[in-house]
Amino acid sequence: MPTPRAQQDMGLRGQLAALVAGHGRRIRADDTWLYLEDPAMPTLPHGWKLHVSTRPELLARTVAVVVPILLGYTCDAKFAATTQVLRELNTGRRNPATVGKAVTVYPRTRDVVALGEELARALAGWTGPRIPSDRQVRPDAPVYYRYGPIHAGLPQDADRDLTMAGPDGRSFPGTAHTSYRQPPWAQDPFAAKATSATSAAKPTSATSAATAAAPPPVSTRIGGDRYRITAGIVRAPQGDVYRAVESATGRQLVVKQARAYVAEDAAGVDARGRLRHEHRVLRVLAGIEGVPEAVDYFRHGQDEYLVTTDCGPRDLRRDVLNFGPYEDRPAAGPNTRDWHALAARLSRILDEVHRRGVVLCDLKPDNVVLDPSGACHLVDFGVSSVDGRHSGGWTPGYSLVTAPRSGQPVSPADDLHALGATLYYAISGLDPVRIDRDGAVNRDRTLACLAGVLPEERTHPARALIAGLLSPDHQERTATAGWLLRGGPLPQRRATHPLPRITPGLLDDVTAHAVATCVRQARELIRTREPSGRTPKQLLSLYEGSAGLGLELLHHAERHPQARAAAADLARWTARHPALGLLPPGLYDGRTGVELFLTEAAAPDTPSTVIDIRLPADLDGDQISGAAGVGTGHLLLAERAHAAGQHAAGARYLAVAAQCARGLLEGHFATVAPGRPTADTAALPDGFAHGRAGVAHFLLAHHRASGDEASGHRAEQMIAALAAATPDHLAAAVRPGATRRYGSWCRGLAGLGTVLCQAGRHYGDGALLDLAADAARACLVLAPRMGQVIQCCGLAGTGELMLDLAAAGRAEEFGAAAEQIAALILARSGGDRRAPIFPDGTLGAESASWATGTAGVLSFLRLLHAAGPADWKRGQVTRAPRTLPVGW
Repeated sequence: MPTPRAQQDMGLRGQLAALVAGHGRRIRADDTWLYLEDPAMPTLPHGWKLHVSTRPELLARTVAVVVPILLGYTCDAKFAATTQVLRELNTGRRNPATVGKAVTVYPRTRDVVALGEELARALAGWTGPRIPSDRQVRPDAPVYYRYGPIHAGLPQDADRDLTMAGPDGRSFPGTAHTSYRQPPWAQDPFAAKATSATSAAKPTSATSAATAAAPPPVSTRIGGDRYRITAGIVRAPQGDVYRAVESATGRQLVVKQARAYVAEDAAGVDARGRLRHEHRVLRVLAGIEGVPEAVDYFRHGQDEYLVTTDCGPRDLRRDVLNFGPYEDRPAAGPNTRDWHALAARLSRILDEVHRRGVVLCDLKPDNVVLDPSGACHLVDFGVSSVDGRHSGGWTPGYSLVTAPRSGQPVSPADDLHALGATLYYAISGLDPVRIDRDGAVNRDRTLACLAGVLPEERTHPARALIAGLLSPDHQERTATAGWLLRGGPLPQRRATHPLPRITPGLLDDVTAHAVATCVRQARELIRTREPSGRTPKQLLSLYEGSAGLGLELLHHAERHPQARAAAADLARWTARHPALGLLPPGLYDGRTGVELFLTEAAAPDTPSTVIDIRLPADLDGDQISGAAGVGTGHLLLAERAHAAGQHAAGARYLAVAAQCARGLLEGHFATVAPGRPTADTAALPDGFAHGRAGVAHFLLAHHRASGDEASGHRAEQMIAALAAATPDHLAAAVRPGATRRYGSWCRGLAGLGTVLCQAGRHYGDGALLDLAADAARACLVLAPRMGQVIQCCGLAGTGELMLDLAAAGRAEEFGAAAEQIAALILARSGGDRRAPIFPDGTLGAESASWATGTAGVLSFLRLLHAAGPADWKRGQVTRAPRTLPVGW
């Protein structure tokens, strides 16, 4: 067997190949995982899986111990591909549930206990991050288990967002979370063994190794009973944060946890090391008003805890989301919402911190806490510098440079850039633009977005202040902060960086570039044989996979031959993909949307894809994954089939649509999204994606296609109810703390307005069109503060409502509104103005997704381009109502 050093030199794949040579196992790889496959392993839809946790520096040694054991069993497995991959997984940034999962083993059900216990014996005394989604086989070994989906032939971590069906037909979510979950039909095999072994002696009480080893929840009392936990603040992979009361005094405190071996950097410093550093920084800053006081530091098990004074009930991000952006004048009452006061106090605290030789390095809205009076405080000093060097932590958009490296010099002027970005968020409700690699481009686009928020205020002091603090010149940043510290008025200067003006030439170039981008993204998807960590929905669906991208490319086939070729290749790739059979029946997230794409593509050599749509009993009623969407998609498929003379197929599709309509009319499918309303709910129960508007849309379309009177009657009732509810949504949307999702297609007024507009045109009802116009105007008010450019929750979906109304005879007002939406999209994008990079839902990368990426933005741009901005004032927009409110 190779030595550990030799194993390190050959790489993990070479090490794995050497270990399994002659055993008939197959090895494959993607960017994240090395897969070890046993041809004798049966295909299991779901079952018990084992995880081995380890630290990056121990990965090669762990593989050397684990693999020989696995060769004694029939099982599949996967391993973190490199130490760097494991380091990233163990941060929890990709997904909190991935922490610790260096090795995943998929054994036969009858082998789970034996294999788990053998691995635990071999790894007794080894260390690794705790895996919160799992139970531990025994307390002294980093071997864990949970019940979840298993899919051969796919990336084995593609169980996210999938559900499992039990023997009785009930479904259970397969997603791993930060706590252990077990479906009702599964019996814990380790607990069952312990029960069997002890049943004779203690027939009514059994203690399993798993139960004993599972980490208990944090006690309500901690630190030798000195503190009583009262509430949670943050749950995070690196450690949770709690509110607590000091037992002896009743003082309100905050307790911050750091978990062992989580988020280790290349130097081996984990979350505990950063918490110790924060404790040191707080001692240096002791006595500064606006900085928490360090009260205690202690260890509990392997984890460590910092106790500080409690600075307040909410952070600046949540404050803006709940109460709206900061303004020029303080609001009445105790909570001051004056941006001048916020800026002045933050600058004073920063100045005191800098005088102690500390640079924060991670100032952002989440780390500004507000007390009951509205006064701000700075928290979270885990990556702060006390020696002029940066430890490597950073927040994109707020840190001055794109990716700080550990050990680089830092200065107080770096914090001033973050101060400007934080004040920008307080005033606009937007995070800074961060999609471009060039910080200067991001800065210019951020200031253009601010111009959209304050369009008539070219000399507004906030625009001058933020421009100065975001300046690449550290002397200008320092001078701008000096104005704040002196308390005098900011110099009046004319702001620059306006929103772009949409011209026909600019729109031509932007649309052509977006088409080229989608073609490139399609090629990349096809070339990636095994896309890492992506579910079947993410790979293939209309919402975010190949179907949505391909359908958009088909719209450009006549003008762009490369789009036609890319769509055809994408259709062949989709039709042959092994994940196709794993998709649910939905339109946006499942097989119906894929079949629509393959039908539209109609490539001569594309394999036949007659997908048998069966509607499960627990199907939702919504448009995204439920009966309304399945029915809508099948109406479109029937239309295509009849147009092609394929009447038998058309009748089959219409029968499925009728089944969906019948189930909705009889109440078999839930028509409103479940769950309690939250701050982000917006108009969800009446919205298009998961609410009544999407159901009404389908029932009206079904009535028009089939003449079914029951569908038409129910659609008319639902649209009347939606019209009655819309004024309340309009009022809620313009309240100071209203979520920007009121402007969205999925759960907001953009989707609801689209259905009202379609119904108004169908019924010839001007009142419905007026309501749709009111919805569009409310969206236009929200749009400058909507941070995302995408279809589902962003500006592209909002813009398509403007185009619907422009086509409904209101071209002058809403054509100009659509151009304004396009200008906001360009302001939030990177790249050259004529060759933009559109950010996805994360705001930090581009994506091929229709719902959250470039394809959906292109859908809006295509429709805007086809409408002809030069024709708005002549009222020449005559676009027909859409069957699908997604640009088709």
